[in-house]
Amino acid sequence: MRFRPVILLLVLLFAGEIKSHAATDEPLWPVLGVSTNLAFDVTYIPHYGLTSIPNVSLEFYPSSGPHYSMGLDVEWPMWKHYDTHRFMQVHNVTVWGRRYFKPRENRRRGIYLLASGNMGNFGIGWEGKGWQGEAVGLSLGVGFKWAPRKARIYVDMGVALGLLYALYDPYVYGYDATGWYYYDYAGNPAEFTERNMRLIWLGPTKVYLSIGIDLFNRKRR
Repeated sequence: MRFRPVILLLVLLFAGEIKSHAATDEPLWPVLGVSTNLAFDVTYIPHYGLTSIPNVSLEFYPSSGPHYSMGLDVEWPMWKHYDTHRFMQVHNVTVWGRRYFKPRENRRRGIYLLASGNMGNFGIGWEGKGWQGEAVGLSLGVGFKWAPRKARIYVDMGVALGLLYALYDPYVYGYDATGWYYYDYAGNPAEFTERNMRLIWLGPTKVYLSIGIDLFNRKRR
């Protein structure tokens, strides 16, 4: 089992500042939130075992409009197991905006609505068969952020539904002397064009339970 040390390191770095804020009545006025999806940090894949999907989420809090924030998510799992022909190679970037209903003390917390768009590429393989391509998507969701008044740590959770559109090509392992992977195509090789398969997905696109920390402070206006 592999654990992500990023959040633990941030907690240690800012432990002193958390304690100092707890001893005063001054509210926090953070600038940036950094979090990671715990459900992705340790993931169980049947017949594969425990693995990890590295991910980081950044949330920017504008100084005006305390109901709103904007953010960026990045995921980059890069499993490569040539001995079993199993792969999970994904680069995905998501940009999003949130609308909080009841922000308090200039902290974005409580219930919020979420709108997002994502794009990425992927190469996914399983025991000699695989798929590689690119995808884009749009999603709408709802979430809840719990943040103590005088501490920088927060817990963020939510779910989103949306549309995902992908162009891809299936591939297979040849099991020949070359040890190469080939596109799974039985037609005339001269007529082959890449990304000739399409996937349209309408349904759940994001589920997260994250722990994060607010960074920096701005002066109250």
